[in-house]
Amino acid sequence: MTTTSTSTSPLRPPRARHADLARWLQSRTRTVCEVWVARVNAHPPSSSGQALPPPSETLLRQLYAELCQGLDSGRFTAFDDGLVELTREGYEHGYRLNDLLYIIIALNDQAWDACIAEYLPDRALPLMQALNLTLNNALTHIAKAYSEEAQTAVAGELEKAQRRLTQLDRAKSNFIGIAAHELRTPITLIQGYSDILLHDLTDPTDERAVQVANGLVTGAKRLLRIVNDMIAVSMIDNEMLALHFQPTSLGHILNIVVSDLKGEMTDRSVAIEVAPLDASLGTIYADPQRLYDVMMHIISNSVKYTPDGGWVRVSARVLKAGTDNDDDSVIEIIVRDNGIGIAPDQRDRVFEKFYGTTDLMRHSSSRTKYKGGGPGLGLAIAKGVVETHGGKIWIDSPGYDEVKRPGTSVHILLPMRTGPPATPSRLNLDFDNL
Repeated sequence: MTTTSTSTSPLRPPRARHADLARWLQSRTRTVCEVWVARVNAHPPSSSGQALPPPSETLLRQLYAELCQGLDSGRFTAFDDGLVELTREGYEHGYRLNDLLYIIIALNDQAWDACIAEYLPDRALPLMQALNLTLNNALTHIAKAYSEEAQTAVAGELEKAQRRLTQLDRAKSNFIGIAAHELRTPITLIQGYSDILLHDLTDPTDERAVQVANGLVTGAKRLLRIVNDMIAVSMIDNEMLALHFQPTSLGHILNIVVSDLKGEMTDRSVAIEVAPLDASLGTIYADPQRLYDVMMHIISNSVKYTPDGGWVRVSARVLKAGTDNDDDSVIEIIVRDNGIGIAPDQRDRVFEKFYGTTDLMRHSSSRTKYKGGGPGLGLAIAKGVVETHGGKIWIDSPGYDEVKRPGTSVHILLPMRTGPPATPSRLNLDFDNL
């Protein structure tokens, strides 16, 4: 009996070559290989709990021949490739890892039975030790190949699921956009005719008629606002939001927002304060209507989650970016409140579409009612508009507590533009060095 050391594949340790064992296995094809194939076919894989087809007899015989060749030459590349092929075929048939390992273990058992029946222990033991070493490495190779097949399959399923989710999200966005555009025309008509009814056709002395007309006007305005938000979200999702840059006064926009909200807050005692703006702020180039939408959504959201008697404060200042370019200054707008705050794990989620924390059974679509509901689009729109301007928005809060009221701070960074941008671009500044 001769044992020769040779170089092997990474999964084969030294001294893997065993010519005597190779010749013995080749000469015992009938008593080892054929019995092994019949044994596997008689007991096909079943660990999954269902009847599965047995492995290919041709593939098993080929694997046996490649094992003999590997033992004879010390090169197991063909045998390893056969193990991968067996694993891939088994995985496609629904085999579990145990089923594939069982096939190799059955070969080892059959070789042991044949060797013990033919040789005395002192001769059989070296042969079977060499075979055990090779087949144990085969088990490791199968486990590795099975893991790779499973990972590939999972990655494929995830990719298909991602494509499906993308299609569903696009279909949802398209539906929102189409529905909103279709609703806008009749709502505009209702709003126009309700205004005519209130101001031209209703007797001011008839309190009941004035109340009804006012209700129509208020409802139409609220509905139109929701439809406009739906259209804005659809345009943001489809990257179609167009900005109309022009000289804009941030202070003027903030004053309008505060004035508009005070008309809706007759039953609230939340103080809204705008701190004196930085003297260097001046006039910036932005889309004033979209900037108004951003501030309205953010400030009204702060009011909504601040109990009666609380406060909301707005401040703005100019910051120097961490670059050598003087034109890279940015405007930082901060909206602070002493409301109920927000949990750390929800800070990013609040910018998702349709996100809301209100119990649907107690839903109220008021823009300023304490903990009132809504479509959950405001902060998603604010984020989309800010980022389309080239800015950044995020939330800070110590946490959620309705008793201690830790409050929330919304931070907005906008480019300090002194003219319209040549091309649309996102802000690319070093925020850490501001």
